[in-house]
Amino acid sequence: MWRFLLARLLLFLLQPIYTLSDSDCKWMAVVNRFDNLGGDRSVFFRQHEIPSVAEIFKELVDSAIDPDDKNAKYLGFPYYLKINLTCKTLDSAMALRTAHYTGLKPVVTVTFEEPTHAVRQKQEQLQIKMTAAPYRIKGCRSEEVCRMCWCTPMPFMNGSVVMDVMVGSNHLGFPVDDKRFSINVNGYMRASRKRIRFRIGRKLNVLRNFMSLSHPSRPLWYTHERAPVLILGDISRNKVVLFSDTGFEDYFLIEVAIDSCRIDSITCKKTAFSPSIVDTIATESTLFIRQNQLVYYFVGHYPILHMKSPGSAMWTRILNEVCVKKLNPVFFAKNNTEYVIALAGGRQEGNFYLISVQDGIVNNSGPLLAHQQTVCQFLKIPCRIEWAVFSTNDNKFFLLVNYYGTPRNYIVEYKRDGYFKMIYEIPRLIPKAVSDRGYVVLLGTEQYTTQLLFPRGLAFNPFSKIFYIWGNAILQSNDMVSYIYLSNFPGDSSIRYFVMSFNGHIAFVTDADEVWVMKEGSTEIKRAYPSEAWSVYNTLQVMEGSPDHDLNATQAIVTVFFDKDGMQELVYREDPGTTGKLIKRKFPLDHILTYDQMISTPHKGMTHNGIDYIRFTHRCPFAVVRFVDLPFPQRFTRMEHYRVKPPEIMEKTGFYDQKSLIVYQGLVYQLLQLHSAYHRAYADPVHDPTWRWWKNKKQDAEYYYYMASNWKSSGGIYVDMANYVKIYNIRPNNLLAKTIYLDKKQTFLFSVYLSLRTTKQSMGETAEENSLNYMWLTILLAHPDYIRADLERHELISRGSVLYKVAISDIGKYPWQKLSGKDLLKSSANLKVAHSGMNCYHYMDDGPRIKGSDTIIINIGCPPGRRLAFDITYTKNFTSEKNKRYFDCVKPDPEMPCFYFSDVFYPFFLIQDMVTGHSGRFNGSYIFTIIGGGPFSVDNIEYFTPKELVLYNTMVGSETNSLIWLRSDGDDNNTDADGFNVFSQNNSGIMWVCQQNSPCHDIVPTGASAPDYFFVMKVSNRGVDQTTYCDYALEFIVHIHGLRLSYIRALYLLEVSMAVIIGVLTLYISILSMAPTCKLHIGRIMKRMEETLAYRTASSISITSSITSQSSLQRMAPEGIRGSLAQPSSKANAPKASVTHPGTQ
Repeated sequence: MWRFLLARLLLFLLQPIYTLSDSDCKWMAVVNRFDNLGGDRSVFFRQHEIPSVAEIFKELVDSAIDPDDKNAKYLGFPYYLKINLTCKTLDSAMALRTAHYTGLKPVVTVTFEEPTHAVRQKQEQLQIKMTAAPYRIKGCRSEEVCRMCWCTPMPFMNGSVVMDVMVGSNHLGFPVDDKRFSINVNGYMRASRKRIRFRIGRKLNVLRNFMSLSHPSRPLWYTHERAPVLILGDISRNKVVLFSDTGFEDYFLIEVAIDSCRIDSITCKKTAFSPSIVDTIATESTLFIRQNQLVYYFVGHYPILHMKSPGSAMWTRILNEVCVKKLNPVFFAKNNTEYVIALAGGRQEGNFYLISVQDGIVNNSGPLLAHQQTVCQFLKIPCRIEWAVFSTNDNKFFLLVNYYGTPRNYIVEYKRDGYFKMIYEIPRLIPKAVSDRGYVVLLGTEQYTTQLLFPRGLAFNPFSKIFYIWGNAILQSNDMVSYIYLSNFPGDSSIRYFVMSFNGHIAFVTDADEVWVMKEGSTEIKRAYPSEAWSVYNTLQVMEGSPDHDLNATQAIVTVFFDKDGMQELVYREDPGTTGKLIKRKFPLDHILTYDQMISTPHKGMTHNGIDYIRFTHRCPFAVVRFVDLPFPQRFTRMEHYRVKPPEIMEKTGFYDQKSLIVYQGLVYQLLQLHSAYHRAYADPVHDPTWRWWKNKKQDAEYYYYMASNWKSSGGIYVDMANYVKIYNIRPNNLLAKTIYLDKKQTFLFSVYLSLRTTKQSMGETAEENSLNYMWLTILLAHPDYIRADLERHELISRGSVLYKVAISDIGKYPWQKLSGKDLLKSSANLKVAHSGMNCYHYMDDGPRIKGSDTIIINIGCPPGRRLAFDITYTKNFTSEKNKRYFDCVKPDPEMPCFYFSDVFYPFFLIQDMVTGHSGRFNGSYIFTIIGGGPFSVDNIEYFTPKELVLYNTMVGSETNSLIWLRSDGDDNNTDADGFNVFSQNNSGIMWVCQQNSPCHDIVPTGASAPDYFFVMKVSNRGVDQTTYCDYALEFIVHIHGLRLSYIRALYLLEVSMAVIIGVLTLYISILSMAPTCKLHIGRIMKRMEETLAYRTASSISITSSITSQSSLQRMAPEGIRGSLAQPSSKANAPKASVTHPGTQ
């Protein structure tokens, strides 16, 4: 009986787990304000730290942290990331509790997109992985868990306003697929007393009042992976836009705060007025819109971008004198600047303008001309520009120009401030496809149909260098000289807009709202929607209970775009009883292509071993493809990675409270602060940003652990140092990197493994259909002038497999040497198994995936995350060894050791890789220059002018006695073209001379010690080191003490010193030789003075006594007379007075 009851109890307890395991649970992540933890979604617009966090850290005396450390900044971020689960079978509260008690914890990886212009930070790729902490939401009894969530800090970095948040699991409990969220800083909102408001306009609520199912789809334009907010217009008869800071996971309907008016002018043709916002483009810091011929912009409020502009207060017009007919986007920045192209209409037809945005400052270029000519004047025809693209790699524009009133169209190349060049005349008619190959090579000998070709726009992928002309046909070129016509697109409906993912996938939408897809490097083009495959997929989704699909729903595609998760669509639906809603859903491209193949693939019946089968023709030449022997990815992806966990708590329930989560905030802030501050010119003894955090507390780690294991940690919180680390060895997990960086002569090595179908899979096939001779790997390079690819084929006949060893190498011809991460050449390599096309797929847990081709984005130049550092430790040791001595300053500074003026100075440098953790000796050549300095203190440093740099650092200074230093090996005269000395690792000795006209000459001491000087030194390998594309520019300060005085001042001080010494010595000798005589004479003088003083004292006493006696007699005389008169008888008996006169004896 008890066994039966136990089984029923276990079944009851485990039922939620089994149910959840079979269901489709998804992560949900929103931002919460610092003071509203566990609440509803907040808008991420605050960009300031929370200083009150530091107060809590003062309580943690039994932890490894030191709040008084000068390198510590325990502040907080203004937001938390709140994570929930949503499942189809259980409500949210039940799902969360079940997940928590089965051990499931979310693991959040935040990737900070690098800014367009890194003002405070160098270009870098950075991500931090945080384990979420369980939090019990208020409103329940202390012993109950009725509502809970998981929380992590929501960090931001200086200069980054776009954050990619990936939420995964710790692989405990029931499975939940990873999900990506776009959580960005919204600089277009402000806080009021009661609520937050939009700066750009007024928020609206009822979507159905403005959207309609009849509205056509429109393009979504923004700077690729740099725009924190997206804006979508073209809503008929309303100055309304759709606005989102989450990649349209949610959205706001905004009525733009501009005047609904039309400004007529003689330059603009009078057309019907429309209040609609027709062109919208979002950049990193600025929004652009067009209404009729007027262009407006609004600069967001982004303090963390450190812009020169504080942000706009209202929409501002630009190109006021221009009749703008169209805006074209520029998807990539150049020279720290983003761009928008404006095409003029009316009487200014043929002009185009470039609007630039840098650090929040918006400017326009004026009309772009060549030799004071427009493109129409250059072609000598009446024309209009239909489209323009800007290739930032080549700094060139490509214009689609129409001969006004005719079907003649041209592609014109424009070099800014240079020239116009007509590079291609587009055929007037659509070519005729005479085969089913899917393309026609345009050589001038091909046949044409009678249908006119109307090009509408251009598209260019800077990574692949593939150029497209699109309209009612598609022309493709790899060099903009030779073209092919892609005949698989019938052109029944012209293309309205063209969307590129820049990693191989392309989609375009026609006037009939058909969605077509294609893959770069392939001529296959397929209609994805509407299609039979789409109907099958939609039906299956309805059967699974998906809320985003409905067989009878009335819906319209609002836009199609690509993000990091692939192709997305934004759909407007009008369900009964609703005010309309927008749904963002992943476009099921892999499902549709797979279903389409199954629908269109021929099949036939067959019998094998007495069993009837349906045999489909295998269009894929292989069964398995995988990547092996991959290198550690960080070396090539350049992604710096940190890993953190929440602090340990002494709470038995395991739930964190606000105090412990605030500590989590401070720890993450401190970790990222250390990362940002790790740009000191002096290399630390340990190459890791976290070394300074724990270096003073690491020896006490066992004590802190002992206190925590006995639940005695102060504040109830234990900070484990091992939970806040930088990771340098992430495993590849057989996943090919999507983006890599190559330095000079660097090689990316990996292997591709292909295998045939098994006997069971290839039933009914001939040997030729399932053969190694059908499996060939190809690779297409976008820039073969700079990159080389080597394929080495190995046939593993016994395994029915082929192994390709692939090497992608830089050949060392990129002409520039730049700072780390700057001005990289965008390129790509497309790997494709021959004959695979869109025919190969394999099933995974989340559905089918198309396979057989992959695109690797390649950036050529100096990879981000490398730096040159002054190796102070080795420099000090080597200099001491060479000079056989070391004299430090009177007051030593451990952060900046001193070097003695009279010793030869041997500087050494390290190349530190911030991504892989490697730190090695710099062995290249470099130019050494002193660019400034000052005596006695760093505060007195002044930088030299360009003229002074030459005088103080080159042999030109020797002619004017202005040199500060000389090479210790005078025979080596290796200099660059400007005369600056070139050093190498084996030849780096420096002697300090401080000649007469140098700034360090004749420094007057302020005390008893010799004068000292702080020199600002600059080291650069630019132009002299041929081993790398990196310009390792480093500025650092060296403290030199014991400076010599000038000969005149030294002689003068010597003379004064000698005079003083001789005088003192003479006085001393004189005193010693004349002391007895002087003592005798002084004794006699003193005796006489004493006798004189005694005589004078005695005389003074005698005189005083005489004067006193006379006064007494004079008083006694009258008294005697009066007495004699009264008593005469007594007078005879009185004795006689003896009177003594002065001067008698």
